[in-house]
Amino acid sequence: MNFRKTVIDEIFKCYSVNALKVDGDTQLIFAGEGPGSCQIFSGDQFLEKKVLWSNEDGFGGTMSIVTLSDQEDSFLVSKGFHSMVDSETSGIYLYQKDRDGYKETRLLSIPYLHRFDVVRAGDRRFIIAASLHGGKTDKEDWSKPGKLYYAVLPSDLADIGQGELELEILKETMYKNHGFNKGIWKGRESVFVASEEGVIAVTPPLENGGQWVIEEILDFPVSDIAVIDLDEDGEPELAVLSPFHGNQFNVYKKVDGNYVSVYTYPKDLDFYHAIYADTFKGVPSFVIGARKEDMDLYLVQVDKKRGQIISHLIDTGVGAANARIIHTSQGDMIMAANRQINQAAIYQAL
Repeated sequence: MNFRKTVIDEIFKCYSVNALKVDGDTQLIFAGEGPGSCQIFSGDQFLEKKVLWSNEDGFGGTMSIVTLSDQEDSFLVSKGFHSMVDSETSGIYLYQKDRDGYKETRLLSIPYLHRFDVVRAGDRRFIIAASLHGGKTDKEDWSKPGKLYYAVLPSDLADIGQGELELEILKETMYKNHGFNKGIWKGRESVFVASEEGVIAVTPPLENGGQWVIEEILDFPVSDIAVIDLDEDGEPELAVLSPFHGNQFNVYKKVDGNYVSVYTYPKDLDFYHAIYADTFKGVPSFVIGARKEDMDLYLVQVDKKRGQIISHLIDTGVGAANARIIHTSQGDMIMAANRQINQAAIYQAL
């Protein structure tokens, strides 16, 4: 499989990606870490650019961008994670399009916030968020663990007032609480959270007052995790980056009740970071990227004719921090925040 690359723009330390639907059209959102900007690209070739904030505004530190499938013109972002140490004032913000651009509302204050998403359970939806740690004296200090939180997000965004949402703690004592992706687990929307303690699947209750389900999946240190039924046999496979910011990528499959590695990328890379699961051109896929060595970005699928897992190189030398598969009227695309070269890019299969 070959890919056509389009460089959308240069963004300092380009880190986060997502796509927004506005009046049925796809718009691309890219944001940088540190003091990085947040920009929205629209139009047939994504040539129209709106700068939500610039490097000079000091608003950056965006680790996550979350769109809402039932709410066009609105999305959520994290801001304030300026560095591993300087991120105490981070939080989640709602952006809603209006006549003057976008209205900003601060929803939650979560120190050292690294990842979050919105998960549906019945007719309710929840923000689930994870802090990387609990405070640092320097970059190498991991003495204070991160936490997992949740808040109820009103179905009608007009019900959000001026005050912040009520925040609850779901789980404490999670060291290097880095990995976080949404997916389907046992037929329900869930999030998968990875830390030094392993990987857990977190599923909210269907009814008010019900119990959250937190299930351990893996019990060894994991940096990042994504989940999809890669071989379409009814049982999900796990894409695992390990250890923290590490040099290992493996696909795990459940065999005789236990998860075992069934695929390893056949090339030495390091600082694995980008990971995402979705269908690409109708085929269940993982998108994986590393930020050291050759800094490959690649797609992992099952070749059903050969009955084995294979990889397709998308690009190399780019150092993607995050990537995402999006489905558009122009076909499926892969968005990549190529952090190590300050580049926002999209890729389409030829």
